[in-house]
Amino acid sequence: MKKRKFIKENFKLLVMALSHFTNDVHGSFLPTFVPLIVESLGITYAQAGLLKSISGGMHVVIQPLAGYISDLFSRPYALIAGPLLTALGASMLPLSPTYGLAILFVGLQSMGSAVYHPLGHGGVGHIVPPGKLASSLAIFAVGGILGSTVSSLYAISLYELFGPSVLMPLGAMVPVAFVSYLTWKAIPKLAINNSKNKPSPMDFIKTMAKTLKKIFPIWGVSISRDTTIQGIRFFLPLLIAAKGGSLVDIGTILFIISIIGTLSPMIGGKLADELGEKKVIAAGMTLAPLFLLPGAFSQGFLSISLYMIGIALLQALLPVTGAAAQKKAPESRSVVASLVTGVAFGLGGVLIAPLGVIADSLGLETTLSFIALLPWFPMPLFFLRWKNI
Repeated sequence: MKKRKFIKENFKLLVMALSHFTNDVHGSFLPTFVPLIVESLGITYAQAGLLKSISGGMHVVIQPLAGYISDLFSRPYALIAGPLLTALGASMLPLSPTYGLAILFVGLQSMGSAVYHPLGHGGVGHIVPPGKLASSLAIFAVGGILGSTVSSLYAISLYELFGPSVLMPLGAMVPVAFVSYLTWKAIPKLAINNSKNKPSPMDFIKTMAKTLKKIFPIWGVSISRDTTIQGIRFFLPLLIAAKGGSLVDIGTILFIISIIGTLSPMIGGKLADELGEKKVIAAGMTLAPLFLLPGAFSQGFLSISLYMIGIALLQALLPVTGAAAQKKAPESRSVVASLVTGVAFGLGGVLIAPLGVIADSLGLETTLSFIALLPWFPMPLFFLRWKNI
């Protein structure tokens, strides 16, 4: 009986990790195609950054509401519809004939991803034992990180196979539809206890305020971490393109600097289960800038290697911050996920626009240097407030 339960739990977890991969492999198309959009539409770095900020804003607005509603109902509709919308919007990005349509496609992609993530992360807490939460969230996170890692190569492959035509979104939707069907069959219902409750605006506000108060220092760490990762992934391709790199060069370098980060969450989750979340978060956020900053001033293989290590240290914290926050507010797992992984990710995207203004004024190298230092910003508050939450 225990063996059957173990197999059932792990099969559901693997299916959720696969759906996370499917969503995020498309959700990370923008950094790959943004140099193409900049060139074809003749927009500035600030306008390019605004595309990412719009994406982040969608996450900030939609994820908390999606997480609140997901905690009230048991059907995993968000796990089915989210990846479909993400893939549709992302695969239409290179087809953008105008800046307005580029904004529309980014919005569609972001809406799907924002709907998906709260129930994705929160749902893991409903299908695994509490003692395995960090390591299970790590497996789920690896699905998404692996998707983000191979996203650039996959995006280029789709573009070269189908070109900027309607065949590209059609080709992208086929595997996504299959995974959504598999998710529906494997996880028809999640064991959510609040299914009889009805959503209300006041209860939403109270729930968000109560949850945020409990996890605020962890939330600050998540915002800084996500802004750093997104900032590097967004501005580094623009720097490569400015120095004469091709679309293939951009995709290859993004893949290389992210590849170690596909494994680091497993290590981070395991260490958190054994040593505690606080120690692992403190180590990762303190060490990452020591590699990212010299990476911004280096070139070639050395720069790529330093970026690989720095990003791996930050991505190792994805399941750690999620587990720490869920333990602080276990009654609102999807709301917690929407704040720590959703709103934090969204705010990181919103901050890309002002970083784009800096890039226009001071250059891409200076912007990447500033981004490298961001993980240190929230740590004083984290150490002061951790024991009080």
